[in-house]
Amino acid sequence: MKTFTLESPGMLAAYDYLSRLSMDRWAWEYLRRNPEFRRDAALRRDDEISERMAPCAPIRMLKSRTEQILAERWSLVFMPDPDLNGFEADAVWSRAAFPDQVEIHCSPRAHEEVCDIWERTLPICTITHVSDRLGREFLLVRGKGCVVQVRCTGLPLIGLEPVRMKFTISDIDAYERKAKVQKAALELYGDGPDLSVPLWTKTTQILRNGLIALDCMEQDMSRREIAVLLYGEARVADAWNDDKGSLRDAVKYLVRKAEGLRDGGYLMELLGAQIGPNQMVA
Repeated sequence: MKTFTLESPGMLAAYDYLSRLSMDRWAWEYLRRNPEFRRDAALRRDDEISERMAPCAPIRMLKSRTEQILAERWSLVFMPDPDLNGFEADAVWSRAAFPDQVEIHCSPRAHEEVCDIWERTLPICTITHVSDRLGREFLLVRGKGCVVQVRCTGLPLIGLEPVRMKFTISDIDAYERKAKVQKAALELYGDGPDLSVPLWTKTTQILRNGLIALDCMEQDMSRREIAVLLYGEARVADAWNDDKGSLRDAVKYLVRKAEGLRDGGYLMELLGAQIGPNQMVA
């Protein structure tokens, strides 16, 4: 996929971290800007989630203590802090909402055996272990500006017995999509691109601009002011009032698209949630 750099003068530099996020983290960025979601999130209590460090490794462990009715309304395992961005927030999506998330199966491991995934991941990544009220396990693996959500199956990942982890794909019909997600996750282990220079695709540029537009509207900025921020004063002065109106239409479309993603479109367009029998939008 073709990538390119973007100029990020002034306040736009604050959005550079977005360039490394996966689609499920983009979904969180849009959802956390939803006013109704933020009202629900304001009702969360700190004692709803227990937090401790794992006894066997430097892994942060989060567990739901109560039913997460409000979080489940938004397809989340529990309610994260909406003030935290897509890299920082402990946003874990349900399997139904995010069917193509990375899957790892845990099986018994002899004490002399080595788990390659564990040995390679722990030294270079920060790991958060999440379990819901039913004991279902997830991981948030952070490294190189990326976050990978992992669903764990089989034996408990953190328990009395050692386990061996293996990547798995449980849905044959979704094999190609899930293999693509796994391949992207493996970038955590490679050399990767130079993180000092954010690289964008056409899709992530549009998503970034949509978030900028939403934040500008929150500050009561006009569409013309949004255009100036995104495209520069010279281009806006030249094209905003021309007969074609193409720049005005482009900003109008951008705002409408961003509002749609914020208000529920993130499920289908960014997470690939099912919308009916054998139907997917990704």
